[in-house]
Amino acid sequence: MKPLWQVVRDLEFAYKKGRLTPSYLDHYADVNGERVAALYALCAKNYLEVEHEIGRNDHLAGEREHGIDQAAVNRAMEEEARILNQEMRAARDDGRPYYLRKPTKNAQFIRKSG
Repeated sequence: MKPLWQVVRDLEFAYKKGRLTPSYLDHYADVNGERVAALYALCAKNYLEVEHEIGRNDHLAGEREHGIDQAAVNRAMEEEARILNQEMRAARDDGRPYYLRKPTKNAQFIRKSG
């Protein structure tokens, strides 16, 4: 087994050459005594896309076509911003900084009721 930094370097090199495929990962795992699942995890953690190979990882090709629903992401972000603004407005009305009113496990201040 190689050190982690060498494995990541080899995967990055294969990615830049366009050879990072499931067959390459299988061969690399056999030669170096690594686990295939660990190699896939390293690729995901380091943002290295495993190329599509006919007959292998076909489910990934379908996911890339659909992509992300950007409108849903924007709606969720706007909702979170709206809630945060409400909390900050309530904190300003209370006269204490927002982070002192934030409900935490070890809160130093008790929330004022009403």
